[in-house]
Amino acid sequence: MILENTLCPGELINECRIGEKLGVSRTPVREAIGQLAQEGLLKRIPGRAHLVADMSLDDIKEINDLRMVLEPLAGREAVGRIPGEKIQSALREWRNFRDLFERGTPILSREISEADSRLHGMIIDYCRNSRLKTFLCILRYQIFRCLVASWEVKDFVADSIDQHIEILDLLEKKDADGLEAALRSHILFNNKVYLQKAL
Repeated sequence: MILENTLCPGELINECRIGEKLGVSRTPVREAIGQLAQEGLLKRIPGRAHLVADMSLDDIKEINDLRMVLEPLAGREAVGRIPGEKIQSALREWRNFRDLFERGTPILSREISEADSRLHGMIIDYCRNSRLKTFLCILRYQIFRCLVASWEVKDFVADSIDQHIEILDLLEKKDADGLEAALRSHILFNNKVYLQKAL
């Protein structure tokens, strides 16, 4: 609900209402709220209430600063471990996005955001360093919230699609140095897009 903006930034979380909507008791809702607060998707306010966290430019920069350090390292750790068929499947998906974009066919931001999240998630999933995986998994949903908005910026789409294809090509070639550099460059590009949007 947070990722799809059914619950909007700044909205107060009502445990009873969410429990009723999901058909569960307050206990699992309370546990989920605690986890989402830990992951930065909810913000606690005095009186033990929670509201949906807003994503400021500073938040996005902090997330991308962490990604800039952690994701290239995860990429190096994942090289050679991701099954070839998974890489091929992702390459087909991203090449299809490029074809659609070049033909001027609209691409849903939600659809391409999910593909983006799957690609970066695949790198995290096959990373050998369990602590690194944990840190990146905590960031994963915060990153996803940023992604949906990014894909609505047309100037971002073509370059970012090409960057994802390059990342997959480097995974296929098992080029750890090239992959680290490509991931760093891709995350830096994301930061520039957000900065331009804020101006």
